[in-house]
Amino acid sequence: MMTSKQTGIITKKELTRMSFNVGGLGMEWSWNYPRQMHMAFLLMLDPSLKKIYATNPEGYKDALIRHMEFFNITPQLAPFVGGIVLSMEEEVNKGDIDGDGINGIKAALMGPLSGIGDSIFLGCIRVIALGVGLSLAQQGSILGPILYVLIYNVPAFLVRVFGARLG
Repeated sequence: MMTSKQTGIITKKELTRMSFNVGGLGMEWSWNYPRQMHMAFLLMLDPSLKKIYATNPEGYKDALIRHMEFFNITPQLAPFVGGIVLSMEEEVNKGDIDGDGINGIKAALMGPLSGIGDSIFLGCIRVIALGVGLSLAQQGSILGPILYVLIYNVPAFLVRVFGARLG
């Protein structure tokens, strides 16, 4: 059996870029009530979708419409779902699966991953980072804000990159 590493169109480098592009980092910037993070999620996927559907403009159009549906997740875990979705889009382009299943997978992953992601990033790492950063800042140390940014963001960016690749 061949793995997706051997047959996939999307490379690790492209998955890493997806984790840090305007959509990947801007999940909360384009948030709105009706569909929440849908535009940012689509922007995160768009360069890879163009590559997948390079010879299939109708498939690309369908993918764009498909990813304008409701999406909401802890932002650090969005690239993981994006990696899964891109692998499914490759299969849709080959005709192996139906595109409607992609939104079902996205919906099934949003709730559980948000619960886990919010607990880890907002309930644990952010609180620890603030505790360390504030205690040093109150003593007048410039290390306070620096350590806060590092303690919170290093795990967040590692989860983005490795999550996209794992997905």
